[in-house]
Amino acid sequence: MGSQPQTRLPVSRRQGRVELEIGASSEAQYSPSRTWLGLFLVGMLAVGSVASFLPRPIPAVPPTRVQPQQMSINGVTQVGTNLVAAGELGHLFVSRDAGRQWDDASVSPQRGSTLTQVFSANQALALAVGHDGWILRSEDAGQSWKEASFDGEAGNALMSVWGNPAGPFFAVGSFGSFVVSIDQGQTWQQRNIGLGDRHLYGVAGTGPDRMMLVGESGLAARSTDGGQNWTRLSGFYTGSLFGLIALSGNDWLAYGMRGKVFRSSDFGQSWTPIETGTERALYGATLTRDGRVVLVGEGGVVIVSADRGESFQLLHAGGGPSFSSVGQTADGRLIYTGQQGIAFENIPLETSNH
Repeated sequence: MGSQPQTRLPVSRRQGRVELEIGASSEAQYSPSRTWLGLFLVGMLAVGSVASFLPRPIPAVPPTRVQPQQMSINGVTQVGTNLVAAGELGHLFVSRDAGRQWDDASVSPQRGSTLTQVFSANQALALAVGHDGWILRSEDAGQSWKEASFDGEAGNALMSVWGNPAGPFFAVGSFGSFVVSIDQGQTWQQRNIGLGDRHLYGVAGTGPDRMMLVGESGLAARSTDGGQNWTRLSGFYTGSLFGLIALSGNDWLAYGMRGKVFRSSDFGQSWTPIETGTERALYGATLTRDGRVVLVGEGGVVIVSADRGESFQLLHAGGGPSFSSVGQTADGRLIYTGQQGIAFENIPLETSNH
């Protein structure tokens, strides 16, 4: 059967007005049925107007819950028995069940600046850093956070934070930003460590004295006195280094652009390039409880070392959303953060190229 043609109302424009032309005549056609229909519609409008002012119960609306899968997440760590993740728009998330459910942590005041990293100082104390020199502090394993420092005028981004459990704590970032806290993260002071204005991307340490930092254009430096004085290390790479991990007082790994990983067994005096099987940038690292090193980065690349960074095997070649950091949950899974929030994976007993 053919479909019936639909009646369309032609529209004319006269003197800036839009009018409907009904039929060929401009005179309205009246009938008793149309009169009753008009009265009925007028009555319905009147009843609706009166009803709109009558009291009525407020409908129950479930509270809006922001989930980490809905935004970019930049850092994650274990604080006591909780997992804590930091991301864009000033959001911090806490999970009490190894990442199965997440709650939006309380942040006061909420500046809305992007958070780049979160660090666990002990079973209860945690620190988060981000853009605009924003530093937040939690004393309840990441469930609530208070502002410790903020500098909206300079606008420098802090990219990494580290410290010994008893302190002091250090945060580094753009244009050589280097800030220190000697009171468990409650107050912070700028310090000039003589390395110029290159961006600093990563800081780490081991024990009370040995620390390293890395940054833009191959910058690397070390401290032998707990961060008081710094010595620039001889250039072993010209590209940017995005992070490092301390395996012991002497054994360190630095990683960065183009899949580059460098290993030092003498506290940074010399470095050996390590083959990684990828040319994708590497942004984050973790040391698992069974001693394996996991690095993640651009396009979702994941590489794993079972021999303390002497060699790496490709777990994921990439080709998807990028990962910014990696950690391990209490039940042994790997947790990845990045452009599409949070993802998990059971780390295989043996890794192989695939």
